Amino acid sequence: MLRRTAILGVRAFRHAVMLVALCGMCPSSAVLAQESGAADWPCQQVLVRRISLPAVWSGPSIDGIGWRKDAARADLVARLAARRTPVEEAQRSIDEFATAAGPRKDAELVALFAGLFETLDAERTQVVDGLVRFGRKQRELAEAIKAEQSVLRGGTEPGKAPVAEPAATRLQWNLRIFEERRQALAFVCESPALIEQRLFALARTIEQALD
Repeated sequence: MLRRTAILGVRAFRHAVMLVALCGMCPSSAVLAQESGAADWPCQQVLVRRISLPAVWSGPSIDGIGWRKDAARADLVARLAARRTPVEEAQRSIDEFATAAGPRKDAELVALFAGLFETLDAERTQVVDGLVRFGRKQRELAEAIKAEQSVLRGGTEPGKAPVAEPAATRLQWNLRIFEERRQALAFVCESPALIEQRLFALARTIEQALD
């Protein structure tokens, strides 16, 4: 049992050393805080909490437009904003909507964009807030790993009592969770940009349909 515990301890300690090396290759929390104002932001991309309207829209003002008043338009906004709807299909739906709107085409299209902007900006904000929470949990886990690593290091030094097996096993488990989260992070960090790109593409289609 003591030999098994010692082996687990050494392995976990080596993994922890590798983790420290990996973390050293990433931007530090202090740097991210300086660049984006959020110490818990976990992505390489600079944190931008809201979509800039001028960056995606050069058409008429959308201030005060009650796009939800028309149920059919609100349903179309939901369908166009949904990621399960391919962008090409959404663009065709916009063209069909413009044709069916007749003389009210421009007003209907601007209201449609107002709905898309509000919906996708809110969705993107939720994703960003989730990433910040994810980063906070990951930082807290890294701090726990460092504390466990310190205990484990003491148990591997000559003359020190061996670390109990549960402590070594817990460190290995936390390292595994940290690494799995780190591997998934790169994909998730692309989500805000993908939402913004979708909005930009649909906005261009709407602008092109305006008279």
